[in-house]
Amino acid sequence: MGFLFPQKAAATGAPACVRNLSLNGSSKRSIFSRFSLPSLQKVIRLLYLAVAVVLVVCLSLSYQAKGQTATLVQARQADLFVDSVGAVTHLTYLNTNYYRDWPTVFYDLQRLGVRHIRDGYQNWGAGSPFFSEHRQLASASIKTTYVIPYSPATTAASVEGVAQEAGDMEAVEDPNECDVAGYCGTTAAQSMAHMFSTLPTVNAAGKRVNVPVIGPSFANYTTYSQVGNLASKMTSNNLHVYFGGRNPGSNGWGVPDAKGNNYGSLAFWLDMANEDAPGVPVMITETGYMMFPQPRPYTIPYGTGASYIPRTLLLAYTHGIKRTYLYELLEEPSAPGYGLIDGNMVPKPAFHAVECLINTLSDEGPSFTPGKLAYSLTGGSPALKQVLFQKRDGSFWLVLWLEESSYDEVNLKETPVTAEKVNLQVKGNHVVSNIGTIENNGEMNWTSTNPAGPSDTIPVSDAVTIVKIVPGN
Repeated sequence: MGFLFPQKAAATGAPACVRNLSLNGSSKRSIFSRFSLPSLQKVIRLLYLAVAVVLVVCLSLSYQAKGQTATLVQARQADLFVDSVGAVTHLTYLNTNYYRDWPTVFYDLQRLGVRHIRDGYQNWGAGSPFFSEHRQLASASIKTTYVIPYSPATTAASVEGVAQEAGDMEAVEDPNECDVAGYCGTTAAQSMAHMFSTLPTVNAAGKRVNVPVIGPSFANYTTYSQVGNLASKMTSNNLHVYFGGRNPGSNGWGVPDAKGNNYGSLAFWLDMANEDAPGVPVMITETGYMMFPQPRPYTIPYGTGASYIPRTLLLAYTHGIKRTYLYELLEEPSAPGYGLIDGNMVPKPAFHAVECLINTLSDEGPSFTPGKLAYSLTGGSPALKQVLFQKRDGSFWLVLWLEESSYDEVNLKETPVTAEKVNLQVKGNHVVSNIGTIENNGEMNWTSTNPAGPSDTIPVSDAVTIVKIVPGN
C-alpha cells in the first residue's frame, strides 16, 4: 500500500466445610471446665490454630474443585506495548488532508498517543515546509521511519542530510512493495531490479545515520521465497499484513504453507518472513482494515474496527512483533476506507479505541523488570485471549478478549459474539479494583469493583476488556 513517489463480584459465603465448624455452648463449658486458666488459654490457642489450618485446606480444596488452580504469570512492561504502536502517514500527498490540514494532523497524532510514524523519504531541499513538520514531530517525541524509494539520485550522504535537517529519523526502510508493477519500475521485473539496486544505498544510509534498517516489503507472499536470503541487509524484516475483513486471529482462508498455517493468518505471514530473512526480528509496517459506514464485501463497519484494530495490535505484540504500524492515520483518495480518521477529519471509533488502549497502558519512564502475578481464569472458551502487563507503580493490567469474528465480511452481516462469564481469582495480596471495556464506539467504559476483592466474575466478549489489579491493603 501507499508510498507511490513523488506524489503526494467478590465471591461471598465461605465453603460449606467452614460454615459447619462451630461448637454449641454446652460443649464449650464441659470441655473448658476441666482446665486451669493457663491451660485453658493454651487449649484456645491450639483450637484457633487448628481452625486456621482447616480453613486454609478447605479453601484450597474448594478452589481446586472449581478448577481455579492459580498460575504464576510473568507480566510484560505495559509501556513496551504502547511503544510498539505506530501509524502510517503520507505527509507529502498534496491532494490530501495530510498536506491541506497539517495542524489538525499534528494534533490528532498527539491525541492518538503514537510515538512512531512511517512516511516516505524525499530530499526536499533547504527551507521546505516538510522539514518544519518533521521538526514539530521530533519536538513532540514522535519519530519517523523513512521509506526510501528507488532513485539513482539518492545516496547515503543525502539521507544523512535529511536526517540532520528533519531531526526525527529513527529508521530507514527499503523500497515499498517493489514486486508490484509500477511501484518501483514499469514492470514487476524492472521494479524488483530497482529494489535490489537500492538495498546497498539504504544499508549504507542506516550505518551512516546510525539507525536501524528495515528490509523491503512485498505485496505477494511468493516473493519472500524468491528473493534469497536478505538477512545481512536488514536489522528488522518487514511484513504487510491485511486480513481482508476477517478478525485478526483468523486461521486464514487460503492454501497452507509448509508448516500448515493457512494463507492470510498472522502465523502464515511470520513463516514468510522466515523465508527471506531467517531469525531476523519482524516489524509489521502496514496492517489495517477498510472501514465504511455501509461496508462492501471484505470490508468492515466502523464498530467492528473498534474491536479488530486494538486486537490486531495486541496479537502482533504477543507474537513478538516489535512494532506494528496501522495503515493509516487519515483516509485519503488513494486508499478509500483505510484510515483511523475519515475524509472529513472526523475520528472513527477505531481511532478512539486505539487512543483509549494507549492512554490506559501508557507508562513512560526508565526500563524496569516486571514481576509475576498468581491468578486463575475459569469459564472461558478456547477463544479467550489474555495478556498481563505491569506498570512501574506495581499495578497489573490484565487484557482479555474473545478472538472471534463479529462480522460476516462476505454477506455483510453482524455476527454478535456472546459474552462469556469468566471468573478471575487473584492470589496473594492483590485485588481487582477497576474493569474497563472498549465499546464499539471506541470509548472506554470503566466500572469500579466495590469493595475491591481478590475475585470477580467478568463478562468478556470480542471487545477488549482491561482489568486493573493493585496491591491490597
